[in-house]
Amino acid sequence: MKLVKYWLIIVLGVISQAVVAENSQLTFAKQLLTINGIKLQVELAATEQQRQQGLMFRKSIEAGQGMLFYLDEDSMPCFWMKNTYIPLSLAFIDKQKQIVQIEQLQPESLNHVCAMQPISYALEVPQGWFSEQGIDIGMLVEGINHPIP
Repeated sequence: MKLVKYWLIIVLGVISQAVVAENSQLTFAKQLLTINGIKLQVELAATEQQRQQGLMFRKSIEAGQGMLFYLDEDSMPCFWMKNTYIPLSLAFIDKQKQIVQIEQLQPESLNHVCAMQPISYALEVPQGWFSEQGIDIGMLVEGINHPIP
């Protein structure tokens, strides 16, 4: 009986942590970007806390929407999909605001996807959105403005 109570406490603790994490969503400013004439409404992940949360715990994301991550200039970050429930496409963008790499990310994957060259921004959108819109490596992303800290 003690063993059952012990495991029940552990399970309830894990569940409560997940509920707290899911309900502690941050707020994100929004910005309109244009890529090759295509408009995209993005949420801005400008702080460390916003970048860490990203699109975690979201159940959906609409076509034409995404999240833009402001990174340390000339960094080579890695992304993973822990607690991210929707498939995403990820574009790495250099300081000239040019797309230099596009990757496909699978829900809840713990595999790291890393930039292969220094970048300043990363853009997550619903999986397949870039290809559906004819957006590819080499295209410029217009409308990126540095957020106020």
